This record gives sequence, structure tokens and C-alpha cells, in this order.
Amino acid sequence: MVTESDKGKDLSRATAELLAELIPYLQFRTVPAGSRFYLYENGEFHCYFIRKGWFKTFHNDEPVLIGVISVPGIIGIGGAVPADAKMFIQAQDEGEIARATVAEMHALIERLDLWEALTKHLLRMTNKLYVKSTLLTAPTSYEILRHQLMELMNEPPEIRENIPAAHYIQLKTHLSRSTIMKVLSQLKLGGYLRLDNGILKEVIRLPLKY
Repeated sequence: MVTESDKGKDLSRATAELLAELIPYLQFRTVPAGSRFYLYENGEFHCYFIRKGWFKTFHNDEPVLIGVISVPGIIGIGGAVPADAKMFIQAQDEGEIARATVAEMHALIERLDLWEALTKHLLRMTNKLYVKSTLLTAPTSYEILRHQLMELMNEPPEIRENIPAAHYIQLKTHLSRSTIMKVLSQLKLGGYLRLDNGILKEVIRLPLKY
């Protein structure tokens, strides 16, 4: 019997499989931390492929964090980002990235018959965006913060170990820093989680209500 967990793993594999099929046709280059890449630029939609490092995703020049991308990473290949969204990704450490136009990639996917892998990748992205939007409309500040802690705990170690929990939550929500710090401090004192110099090391158990 195929479970929901199996379906989730299958969707996650699809991104890696799609990237593996496209790598021979991509030109990667090494970029330093802080490098910024826009999904719409000079009248064209672009997509990016990451095989080293991790990147933050922002939706405008006032940096509101949408999420993070780690290896294997693909963003923009669906071509659904509005031209005026000003969405960009920014390297957080040295990385390897390749860029192509969405039109070029769709033509390549047509030639290689990779539509099934692309569809599964896009389903994965759609599911993630739905979960994020649902969590950000939670009825209380604590519920929003609680979900962000759980999301941070599920990030790869190279991300989780390089961003303070309070900063991660503040970038991704409209919660004030004082509110975030107060709740994190009380959760730490209560033994619900473990922080080391602000870095989230362990979530032991987060109460449903605060």
C-alpha cells in the first residue's frame, strides 16, 4: 500500500531526479556568499539550479524571507512568478549555481520527455507553498512561531546551524523581535527546546497552546 509518507518521498526524489537529468545541459559556476539572482530580469523569466550551498528566497527588495533552498535545488522552472514580484534568491555561503531561461528549459524538457519529473517537482513546490501559507495565517502569534520552529528543525543542518532561530522566524513572519525572543526564552526555560547561542539544536516538545 502506498502511504502519504511514500508519496512525499516520491515528490522529494523527483526534484533530485529532474536535476540529475538536466545537469549535463547546464553550465554551473561558483558564486560567493551574498550573490543575488532574480527570477525575472531583462524581460525574461529565469530558473536556477543549485548543486552546492544554500540560498534564501525573497519576494522583493524589502527582504521578506519566503524560504530557503538547499541541494538539490531548483527554483523558477515553472515560470509562474509574476514579472513585478521582484523575487530573488541570495547565496548564504559559497555555492554552485546554473541559470537558464524558462523557455530554454521547457524546450529541453520537451526534447528529453521530462514532463512527469517536472510535474512531480512542481507538485512538491505547490504543497510546500500551501503549507507555508496555511501556517502564516494561524490565528495566534504563538501558533505561527510554533510552526516556524518546526519548519526550522526540519531544515538541513547546513541551514539550521547557520541562522539564529529568532532571525529565521522574524524574516519569515511579521512577528516583532521582542515577541519572538520572549516566547523562545520561555520555551527554553520550560525545557521545550534547546538553543545554543540562538541556534536551534533540538525541539523536545512544543505545547499546542501558549
